[in-house]
Amino acid sequence: MPWVRWPAVVGAIAAPIISIFGQLIAMLTWPAYNPFTQTISELAAGDAPTQFWVELIFCLTGVGFLLTALFTPVISKAGRALIFIGGLAFFGVAAFPLEVMALPSSPGHKISAMIGFIALAAWPLVGWRRDKSLPWVVRPLPSIVMTGVMAVFCFWFLAVWANPQLGYVGTMERIAAALESLWPMVVVLVLERAQRRLQPTR
Repeated sequence: MPWVRWPAVVGAIAAPIISIFGQLIAMLTWPAYNPFTQTISELAAGDAPTQFWVELIFCLTGVGFLLTALFTPVISKAGRALIFIGGLAFFGVAAFPLEVMALPSSPGHKISAMIGFIALAAWPLVGWRRDKSLPWVVRPLPSIVMTGVMAVFCFWFLAVWANPQLGYVGTMERIAAALESLWPMVVVLVLERAQRRLQPTR
């Protein structure tokens, strides 16, 4: 059984690129937007000029996570299930946008966002393997450490989100989101490289 298949490589690389650079393009087209104090969701609010573009980014990023979950069989089923749930959460965030930036999140939007952050932080904790022949990225200690790191930033973001007067909610959200999109890419690329090395040369 292969550790990783090519659709996972495409999806794992595409997810952070689309998410990070897609947001950057959206922000460049909207000079009044402040990425430090405003959330990613505000880029997709009903009264935001970037709504359609950022909703598309959410959906494409979600597809990237779904491909990673479906085509990385070396990750345990529980880990892949959480990545899949995290991918689906992006569609929930897009389907339930903020009506306007000035209003609080709708229940559907808030639930989707929280499910996504939790699932994508927790998957390494249940996705690791005991097999010592496997690459380090799916071994217990690195997986537990990465879940711990992502959990710290996710809870930090949620704390700031609940207290907007702190003024840097956008910063914390972007750090947490970037970590959660980049770690699956690291895992898949390390697996793919190790897998190629083990393939017999012709």
